[in-house]
Parts: sequence; structure tokens; C-alpha cells
Amino acid sequence: MSADPTHPDGGYGADRVVPTATYRLQLNLDFSLTDAAVVVPYLATLGVSHLYLSPVLEAAPGSTHGYDVVEHGQINPELGGAGGLRRLVAACRKAGLGLIVDVVPNHMAIAPETTNAAWWSVLREGPESPYASWFDIDWASPDNPGRVLVPILGAGLADCLAAGEISVEQDEDGDWVVVYYDHVLPVAAGTANPDDVAATLDAQFYRLCWWRVAATELNYRRFFDITTLAALRQEDPDVFAATHRILIEQVRAGTFDGLRIDHPDGLADPEDYLRRLSEATGGVWTVVEKILEDDEALPDTWACDGTTGYEGIGRLTRLFLDPMAGHPLAVLYGEITRADPDYEAEARAAKLDVLAGVLQPEVDRLTSLALGEAREARADLTRTGLHEAMCEILAAFDVYRAYIRPDGTPSLEARGHVVRACEQARSHLPGRATEVDLIEDLALGGPAEFVVRFQQTCGPVMAKGIEDTAFYRYARLLALNEVGGNPGRFPAFTTGHPRSAVTEFHEANLSVQRNWPLTMTTLSTHDTKRSEDVRARLAVLSEDPRGWAEVAGRLARLGERHRDTEQGWPDRVTVYFLLQTLVGAWPLPADRATQYMLKAVREAKTHTSWTDQDPGYEAALTNYIESVLEDDEFVGILERYVATLVELGRQNSLAQKLLQLTMPGVADVYQGQELWDLSLVDPDNRRAVNYGDRTKLLAEIGVESTAETGAPRRPPTLDDSGAAKLLVVARALRTRRDHPEWFGADAIYRPLWASGSAAENVVAFSRSESVVTVVPRLVLGLRRGGGWRDTTIPLPEGRWTDVLTGRKHDGGTAYVLRLLRDFPVSLLVRA
Repeated sequence: MSADPTHPDGGYGADRVVPTATYRLQLNLDFSLTDAAVVVPYLATLGVSHLYLSPVLEAAPGSTHGYDVVEHGQINPELGGAGGLRRLVAACRKAGLGLIVDVVPNHMAIAPETTNAAWWSVLREGPESPYASWFDIDWASPDNPGRVLVPILGAGLADCLAAGEISVEQDEDGDWVVVYYDHVLPVAAGTANPDDVAATLDAQFYRLCWWRVAATELNYRRFFDITTLAALRQEDPDVFAATHRILIEQVRAGTFDGLRIDHPDGLADPEDYLRRLSEATGGVWTVVEKILEDDEALPDTWACDGTTGYEGIGRLTRLFLDPMAGHPLAVLYGEITRADPDYEAEARAAKLDVLAGVLQPEVDRLTSLALGEAREARADLTRTGLHEAMCEILAAFDVYRAYIRPDGTPSLEARGHVVRACEQARSHLPGRATEVDLIEDLALGGPAEFVVRFQQTCGPVMAKGIEDTAFYRYARLLALNEVGGNPGRFPAFTTGHPRSAVTEFHEANLSVQRNWPLTMTTLSTHDTKRSEDVRARLAVLSEDPRGWAEVAGRLARLGERHRDTEQGWPDRVTVYFLLQTLVGAWPLPADRATQYMLKAVREAKTHTSWTDQDPGYEAALTNYIESVLEDDEFVGILERYVATLVELGRQNSLAQKLLQLTMPGVADVYQGQELWDLSLVDPDNRRAVNYGDRTKLLAEIGVESTAETGAPRRPPTLDDSGAAKLLVVARALRTRRDHPEWFGADAIYRPLWASGSAAENVVAFSRSESVVTVVPRLVLGLRRGGGWRDTTIPLPEGRWTDVLTGRKHDGGTAYVLRLLRDFPVSLLVRA
């Protein structure tokens, strides 16, 4: 956490609670606050210090995630309400655990309309509503002057009126309302005419219309492209106070020890928001869901402790990829799919597609602002030209936001992001240089409304264009298609310096320990595209490009007999995407595979989409999946190949997990990931977790540290039970909790460089000279190369005990073969 001048201790007070490790729980109707209380003893035994909860404020009825808040004034009744929270707090305190909670400041749900009192008031009273300032509504929109668009109809308004689908009725309190199936909307005072529904609608402060109208005329800011999630104006002190009151009260009461801030890039001024939040909470431990791209740094002026850890996922993934595989995998991708393996071109095209599609209202509003400034300056620029330039600039942005304060001078880094994007836009649109120049000037120092809105649009372009489009169109190696990742970036390989990925990893950890030592680290979240274990298995493909090419080619050819050859459906990219998914998540039942792939192709937006589904294409895809999984020859080849990857993938999994749990930062474990878990993107990764089985297994393997008992314990094998992973998670977490000083803000991180014939296959480091992590990488290459042989690492002096096996080791030059003789990874604690 950057020093906070508003606190005399800079934000690091002696009474400030900092987690040693967290465990993420996804709350919903089937897993309430009371259910969470039941698993507290298990989580305490596992070794975390805090439960990390998904949003707890009242959400839309039946919400499966909690990010659709409708009422900030109470704990969600569907989760157990205030009583459920009290029971959970009591259970946590009894077990010595604390709570971290997810905060959703950027938006709230506006459907069903009757559940959101603030939105209801705006619909009824328009600009005069006391809640009008809560939402970013363009009341001067030329398409809907003085009215807010409500795009909920299943057809055109005239057709719905003709069909009698809309009525004006009195509710149980005697108030007049507009009713359209399950939607109920308010009627402005004195405007109800049940005999003339059209006239009643014309008199409202909202325009009821076909849902497709939102694609071009929506006049309120939203969360990405989700019209049912209206953005909030947290820059308004009254909005901040009303939406954060309960959370701040709970922090001050000691109920919550920390906050996770959802999507800060959507706010008008993230830095100011975090400053106010820190002041209100006394500098409570806070991390932000900030996606950092490649070498981007978190602004050091932010009053927070770091991010939720996506950048760490990217570094860990690259660490387990063979850098020599980038080219052959690109060639294979081109051969099987007949697609261009140029990721940057695919990413740019995807961003331009979403700018012309789902994000068109946001671009139009920005263009109107720019056009107004052009007219003010007597510049003869057209809306068409400015719109083209705006799209190119937004598509060229390679980060989620530049962080230019609405009332401040841009930093060199922020200016650099804008200037580089504009340079690229000029190269693509040489005839629009004047338009690009104007937009560049406005983005860097124009009116506050443009500066803010431009940055609030950059994030959705990245999220929808990259994460939710390009990641589903490009499939060289799906292990890289992860939030905050770059599918086009393979680990660097320099002749004579084979440890480039290891060097990158250590340098990043040293930087984190120096600048953001209390940031969060993770390997899986509710938003990751595939679980850590799926990525760990797919990483092995980078070590076997020839073997994978042969298998993928055979599977693709066998699948031809199940394709719709007349239409060419499913397309070859989707087939290759499916093949990698099956390899990574096998065994994968047909229903889960189908559900996942339908989501994938709708996100890709190439042949079908969420808003324009092609039933024929989706039927062909469904039939293909079901047919190949019933094809004995296809399944036989798939299973035989996956069998060669399972153990190697599990070694990768243990290695990356131990690294994540012991490298700088506060370690998080996503629910269920303490065992092998081959989940895909949500909702697949939000399935129920069997804590009963985990509790029994944890008791069987024993949680006591063998460093304390001194007795060697035979570690579990890498079988299907997942006991091996549970052992690593439990022992690492308990080591962190027992010795927080080894891993905290004042801890020391020191790389331990290996020597010998397999030096490039080991990653090792020391924390505070008291605990040492040793793991393998590129395990298939290690096996093919004859194993560890003469490879050594320099252990710090002293006597060491491996808490995973009980083995004792002396400091000094240590043979990796001996360190990893009994188990794939080693966690050494000074005796």
C-alpha cells in the first residue's frame, strides 16, 4: 500500500489487520451466509486467516453472484440477511478467522424495476428525482430528450401495444403502474390513463422500447454492455455515502477486515474514490480488481494495497510454457484452423467489432462530445470522421485506462498511453489525422466530461473486445487466454539465457515485495476463463508440440464425419478450441462441454452471439460435440493422449500452487481449488463444492507441520483424490499463518539460482531466510532430458525440514534430486 498521507502512520498502523491468506466463497441462494458459517471450521483447519466473500448487499432476486446490487441499505435477505451475517461473524471469531468482502461501486441492477427504489424514483420523476444524480443519464440525448431509454420489449412498441401486451393498472397500494409481463414500471403523477396506454407512455420520463434499440440509442452509462446494470456516479459525495454506509459501518465495527473493489476502472476518478474510501474506513486492507497489461504498473498514488492478482496468473502461466513452442504451435494453429496466427490483428479486429456493435452507444456519446468541441472551435469536422477516428483510437489502446485525473495534468505514463494509441490510429486512418489530433487533445486535457467518459469507455473496449471476444476467437494455446493475459505473448527465449521466464518471474516478485507487498495473489477466480488445473495441463502441450500436432490432426480429421459439411459448421477455429478444451478438462461430460462451447461461440460473435443467435450453427455445434463424444475412436485417441498429460499437469499444478502461496503478496484460494479442479468459465466454475469430502480428506492427510512433529510422513501420490494438492495448500497456508512475518510487508524475497544440467527446470526462492520454496518447471522436458542429475540450488545455511515430507536437509549446496525425491515440490522451513 502506498503511504497514505491522511493517516499518521501512512496506513500501516499497529492495529491494522492484514490477512495472511484468504479463501474465496461464492454466495448465492444455495450457499448462504449460514452455509458459509458451517464450513468455517474446515477453512480454519485448512490454514487461511480470512474468508473472502462475494458481494453481500441485497442483489436482484435469485442472483447467482451478487454483482447486481439493487439495495445498498441492507445485507441480502436471500443470503440470510443481517442475522446470517451475525452467525457467520460469530463462527469466524470462534475459529480465529476474519472476513473480507467484495464491494461493487460501479453499478447496480435496474431490473426488476420494483426492487431498485432509486431507479424507480428516476423513472417516475425524471430529472427532478432526488436519485437522478446517482446515474449517468444523458437527459439531453437527441434521440430521447428528457427521457431515459427502457429497452425491455420483445418487439417494437407498436406491435406490443397492438398485441395488448402492455397495460396501465393499479398495484396493491393503489398506485398506477405500467405492466409488461414481469416488468412493472411507475407512472408519473397525474398521467395514468388505463384506456389509452400509448398516451400514458408518451407522458412518462422514460421511453419504453424494443430491446434492440439499446444498441444505438441507450442514453445511460452501464457496466460494459449489460443494459440491466446502470452505472453509478460515485464522484457524487451523496452517492458514495449512501451506497457505502453499511459497508463502512461494518468495517468500523470490526466485522470486515478488508475490501475487494470491483471494477474501479469504471469510476470517474478511481484515485479519488480510493482516497475517500481509505479515509472512511481508517485505511482498511483493500485490493482492487485492476487488470494490468504486460508491464503496466498500478498507480502508486492509489490508497490501496494492490490488485486481485491477475498479473500474477499471467507470470505463473508463462513460467510453465516452453519458449521454443511459440512458433510450432502457431504453425499448427494455422494448419488446423486455416486462420491467421497473428493475435494482434485478431485483437484489433475484435475491438473494432465491439465498437461497431455492443458498445456503439458509448462511442456515439463520445463522438457527440468531440463534435461539440469541434464546432466550438469552428473546426469543420464531421460526425462520421470523428466517429471513425474515435473507434481507431479506442481499438489501439493497449491498457484498460490511462488514469488522467479530470482536474489534473496527465502523468508521463498516462500521456504515453494516449499518444501511442493516437499514433496507431493515424497509421490506420491517415486521412483522419485532424480528427485524431482533436481527440488526442481532448483526452489529455479537454473538458472534464470528455476526459472522464473517454477513460470510462476504454475499459469496456478492452474487456469486451479482448476478454470476451478475441480470447474466444484465437486459440494458439488456450492456457494463455486468461484475464490480464496476452495470447500472443509466449515466454522470451534468448540464446545463452534459457532462464528468461524464471528471470522475469523473480524480477516481478522482487518488485512486488518492494512496492506492493500486501497485494493479492491467486490462480483462479470467479472470472477466470478456465481453472488453474486446466491451464496447468494445457501448459504441457507447449512441451510436446509434435505429439500434440499429431493427436490434434487425427482428432480433427475424425471429427470431419460429424461436421455439417454443407455449411462447414462448426468452423475449424471452434473445433480446435473444443479440442484443447477437451484435453484440458477431460473427463468432460457432453452437457458441460456443450454449455461451455455455446458460451464460447456466442462470445466470439463470429457465427452466433448472445444478441443474434444462429440456431442452425448452434445446433450443428451441439450435434458435433455430442457425436464426437459418442465416437469410440475419437474418445479412445483423446483418452490415451490425456493419460500421458495427467500426471505432468498435476506436477505443474502443485508447482504453480506452491509458488503462488509463498511468493510476495496475500495468497487467495478460490473455492474448491484446494483439490484438483477442471472447471471452465462461469457458471461452470461456480458449481457447488463438496466440503464434507474435503474435511475428511484433510483429516486423513493430517494438517500438522512435520517440521513440528519431526516425523517423516509419506506424502500422498498424485492420484485422483487430490490429496497431494490439499497437502500443499494446507501446509503452505498454515506456514503463512503461523509465521506471518516471513511473508508480510517487511519480509525478504531472495531468488535461489540453480546450477547444473537441469538448472532451467527449477524455480526456487527464500522468504526471509526462513522458508524456501523449490518447484520444477517444464516437467516433460525434464523427464526426457534424464531428470535432475547434477542440478543443485544454494540453500541458506542451517538445518531445514520439508513440511510436505518431513525430510531433513542441510544448508549449503543441495541436490534438487534429493530435495524432490519424495514429492514433486518442496517447502523447507528452517529447523
